Amino acid sequence: ENASGMGVGGPERSVKDTAYYDLLGVATNATQAEIKKAYYVRARKCHPDKNPGDPTAAERFQELGHAYQILSNDQTRAAYDRDGLSINDEKNQKLHMSDIDPYVFFAVMFGSESVTPYIGELWIANKAEMFLKDSKMAQELASNMQPNDGTSKSAEKLHAQREERVRQMMEEDEFSQRRRQVTCAVNLRERIASYVDNNDGETDEQFTLMCQAEAASICQTAFGHVFCTTIGQVLELEAVEFLGFVGSPLVGNFDAYNAVLQKRATSFNNNYKVLNAGISAVRAGSKAMKHVENMQKQAQEQTPLAGGASPMDTSQAKETMKKLEDTLPAILELAWAINVRDITKTLKRVCHKLFYDAGVEKETRIRRAEAIRIMGREFFAIGKVSATVKDVGNTSEDAEDIKLRAEIAAMTTLAKAQGQEITEKDAEYMIRQQRKMKQHQQATNRS
Repeated sequence: ENASGMGVGGPERSVKDTAYYDLLGVATNATQAEIKKAYYVRARKCHPDKNPGDPTAAERFQELGHAYQILSNDQTRAAYDRDGLSINDEKNQKLHMSDIDPYVFFAVMFGSESVTPYIGELWIANKAEMFLKDSKMAQELASNMQPNDGTSKSAEKLHAQREERVRQMMEEDEFSQRRRQVTCAVNLRERIASYVDNNDGETDEQFTLMCQAEAASICQTAFGHVFCTTIGQVLELEAVEFLGFVGSPLVGNFDAYNAVLQKRATSFNNNYKVLNAGISAVRAGSKAMKHVENMQKQAQEQTPLAGGASPMDTSQAKETMKKLEDTLPAILELAWAINVRDITKTLKRVCHKLFYDAGVEKETRIRRAEAIRIMGREFFAIGKVSATVKDVGNTSEDAEDIKLRAEIAAMTTLAKAQGQEITEKDAEYMIRQQRKMKQHQQATNRS
């Protein structure tokens, strides 16, 4: 049944826009059961896995998921029926933003699900969620104000509410970070329990092999080698420093002092990379925006094409999009620099909790440090060997790959919001399939 048919509820209701109903093939008066059934039928047909030769399958699957997301919720469906949505509609952008779960998005974008037990949720994902909450809160506060009430008293009340919410968000962020550290410490303690307790008679060699296998598994993900080298370096240096000073706190040994120097150098290097990547991202963004402004100015000065279309709708629009996509590597480089610095700080505090745990004997804490030193050493070594994923550079292939990962990450968040279970392996598989299809297209075009 399509949007022009009749649902079980009788004649169709009058709505402003039927695009989402047409996409699902249901009437505007369709019940939730009909909408759900139609979505499942069409989603199975256009799922990327079912259409490996169709480069548009992922996009159609994403559009279908968004349509279902809107129509399956009574509130968003009512808003859509009343206001409709257009490509440039501000409300459409807000609804798309509401579909994105930052934790899921960045987990797919960076392939961090496999290392979550070690590092917890990425800082950048937490900040993105706070930003979305803050934006939603600001909209709610503004909408709750009386339309004609422009008095200073009302403005002061809004400002006070805003400040209170910011304070609450800062407290939530601090609590979230402390909880993250505790969770990671517990996970790491469980990872090394067999070595520390030695209940199964596990030898250093057996534990080393286990760490190597874990690191190799992590390195199978897109950016696993970056995670492994970062995690490994922090764990090894923290353990070496603790073991060097635990025997003689005032004197220590050469390895301990060397670890301290390396930690300081790493901290300086991480801060420098964040600063340098930030400057590069700002420059790239400014250059792209300047190009966009120039294209828009040219489009306004030129005579519109036949039919009222602007030159900006054709070749200039493609060139503008290409310039914007070229900024993706610089943005991703900044995100990675922030991630590495955040992981380093977090694991430093996690190790401190394990090494200075007053609830266990000194011998146990030493065994923990020895296990973590082995784990860190093996993670770092395996990460270095497995560094086959090329670094982000200013090439078109890199920009295309980043764009592809972002598309799959967005599609995954929509699917999970609809109750579908998509693992990190599933997402990586879809990325590989889409990459193969694009490479095949490029080869076909060249021939």
